[in-house]
Amino acid sequence: MAIDRRAALGLLAGGLAAPLLPRAARAGRTVPLWLSARASRDGGYSVSGFRRSGAAVFDLELPGRGHSFAVSPDGRSAVHFARRPGEFALAIDLPRGVVSSTFAPPEDRRFQGHGAFGPDGRLLYAGENDFEAARGAIGIYDAADGYARIGELPSHGIGPHEIVALPDGNTLAVANGGIATHPDMPRVKLNLPDMTPSLCFVDRRRGALLGEYRLDAALNRLGIRHLAVGRNGTVAAAMQYEGPRGDIVPLVALHREGRLRLLEAPGAVLRAMRQYCGSVAFDAGGRIVAASAPRGNIVVFWDAGAWLSCAPVPDGSGIAPVGRPGEFIATSGRGGAFLIDARSGAARPLTSGFLAAGRWDNHLVAAGG
Repeated sequence: MAIDRRAALGLLAGGLAAPLLPRAARAGRTVPLWLSARASRDGGYSVSGFRRSGAAVFDLELPGRGHSFAVSPDGRSAVHFARRPGEFALAIDLPRGVVSSTFAPPEDRRFQGHGAFGPDGRLLYAGENDFEAARGAIGIYDAADGYARIGELPSHGIGPHEIVALPDGNTLAVANGGIATHPDMPRVKLNLPDMTPSLCFVDRRRGALLGEYRLDAALNRLGIRHLAVGRNGTVAAAMQYEGPRGDIVPLVALHREGRLRLLEAPGAVLRAMRQYCGSVAFDAGGRIVAASAPRGNIVVFWDAGAWLSCAPVPDGSGIAPVGRPGEFIATSGRGGAFLIDARSGAARPLTSGFLAAGRWDNHLVAAGG
């Protein structure tokens, strides 16, 4: 069901989103929390926060399907973006578990599902599609002014999807998927033969291109979609392949020391991933990288770029670190979540009626701690 932006924001502002439970604070600090969007068994959509135990903290109803989050540096607020082509976003007060603001992109832009905060938490940088010009943009929103849009930067590519902030406080890493789309045909990919995926590094103050990395021309159908930041600013990129079904291609790369390197994995694992990564994350130590492959029902792991293991997770797309290095939580589109030891590949279901009841969407994000 399509809902236009005015209806979506009106529903949210009118109180459609309500907290399930209050969220407790401990001595002025935030408590570890995991955030994700989900679909209910009756077809409704919501955005949720839960503890490692699987206990629900809040469950806020949405007017349409959600996607991912930008979490503020202090861990006390998060912005949730609608699925591409997104027409709404909402800011969540995490300590209270309530929506504090709702906002939308300009009429000639659409959100791409992701964003990132600047180092002081005031400015939000959101990936946007300038669909009439077939180019990517990064909208700048002022959190101190109800997320009013105050400008934009170029993404230096087409189809910017995930954006992450690097530890230097100035650089945004942007996954330009390279695919042109238009909201009149929201899931149609308009330029597959001429895809131009890139990983770009952008100066958040001036919009200048600080670095651009592309794959070999033979891999131009390998769209760079999702990013994570690890130790010393290493960036992991997870990709989705738009080429022939029989092709076996690498799907994860690491950028460090000015180089984009594709990661190796056993051929059987690459085949099982079915040309598609759902999301990517580093562990708490910033060394082990995890990439989900929901079409293949597995999550795969590398340690400092070396192949490590894989774990079975049915339709597992959301993946996020737990507090101990080498541990992750993965959510399933069929319901439920799993605690995974990346070193052994062992996956243990989290026993929770709340987690089991939701069909979890593409991304899982850690906040607080």
